[in-house]
Amino acid sequence: MNNTPLDETRINMEHASSYRELKKMPRRWFPLWTLDGYVLKEFMIKYVILLTVFVILFVLSDVYQDLGAFLEAGASWRMIATYLLYRLPGNIRFILPISMLLGCMWTMATFGKNLEVTAMRASGVSLFRCGGAIFAVGIVVTMVNVYFNELLIPKTSVEAERLFDLGADKRRSAKSLLTYKSDDGERRWLFQLFITGNKHENVILKTRWDADIIRLILGTPGSAEYEQKVAAILGERLKDVTNSSERAAKVHQLLAGRKLDFEIKEAYYDADREEWVFKKGSFVSYDRIEETRFLASRGTMLLHADLKFENLRFPKSVIPESPRDIRNAVQEKDNLSTPVIWEIMRKNPNMPPRARCIYETVFFYRIAFPWSCFLAVFLGIPLATKNERTGSMLAIISAIGLIVVYIVVAEIFLMLGKSGALNPVLCGLAPTIAFIAAGAWKIASDRN
Repeated sequence: MNNTPLDETRINMEHASSYRELKKMPRRWFPLWTLDGYVLKEFMIKYVILLTVFVILFVLSDVYQDLGAFLEAGASWRMIATYLLYRLPGNIRFILPISMLLGCMWTMATFGKNLEVTAMRASGVSLFRCGGAIFAVGIVVTMVNVYFNELLIPKTSVEAERLFDLGADKRRSAKSLLTYKSDDGERRWLFQLFITGNKHENVILKTRWDADIIRLILGTPGSAEYEQKVAAILGERLKDVTNSSERAAKVHQLLAGRKLDFEIKEAYYDADREEWVFKKGSFVSYDRIEETRFLASRGTMLLHADLKFENLRFPKSVIPESPRDIRNAVQEKDNLSTPVIWEIMRKNPNMPPRARCIYETVFFYRIAFPWSCFLAVFLGIPLATKNERTGSMLAIISAIGLIVVYIVVAEIFLMLGKSGALNPVLCGLAPTIAFIAAGAWKIASDRN
């Protein structure tokens, strides 16, 4: 009898020691086929239902918004169906993470309500491991979202916009001018109708005379062609200069820096030689600032009448931008893939700071956004099982609130990054990384 208290103390200490050792045991990550199969089946049923519902809602939204314009323009039903099909990938990009979060929380909340999560954890399976099958689906969906963002959407969004212009808003397509300003500010392009490809019609190019353009347009100094063009451009300004080398220097002095406008009937880009070919057009030059007394008319007085040309070639060293560069620069930044955005930033080191902030913010946001599908699992599992008796409805409400918070925060950071108020890298990556870190911390805290 006297030894009983000592025995109880010894037994309790042994149990406490064993419990501490048990907590230190490594987690077992081997496949649990029955458990993983059951969780995967329950999750996929709910995920497919949510995905289908959201796809239908987005399609109906596009129909409500754009169908009237197509019908008024007399577009065919085939064109309308094709347009909706091209719009679908851009919508699915946003549907995937939303459905992932709602499906995850719906599944885990149902398990919690039925005390299945309690049974799993009582069997030695951690909360993190309970959702192992959902994490695997999250990784797959993340890769699908990367494919949509980088390869599919940049093509389908352009085609959808083209079909809308062609079938629903023909007047805008026919009358609008595509304008592009080069990175160095020396050239401004105006396309009557920018066609996907290398050949364009009715193009205006505004630039300035420089040594290369003088050489390419006028030809060899001293030749008959050279003298004829110089006389047509400069008139009597060279009548007192007879020496050939002095005339060439004087021509450069008089032309360099002047405004120069080309009106081109056919502009063709030779991709093999990387040069622009202008066919059947004309050009005019304008006065300099010091030549005009009145400020309002500076740079507007013609130096000479229109001069026709049949064929002019300008290599990459003179006009660096290609049709692809122009198309990417004027396209919506959110529709560009990250390799294209990176190429634009690399090829334009002198890009204006505001434009670079926009490109950098979108670039890093596009890197982070696909991982929002994985973020959904990180946040969904611990939040759904926070209170196992509250049911799935509260979990779904929490998920919707979380989605709204994430979208609002991401949009605020995007605006701050594009405006240059905050670092573009921070604004592009911070929202997604912060939410993933919050989910990881919640899972880690639930393990203790």
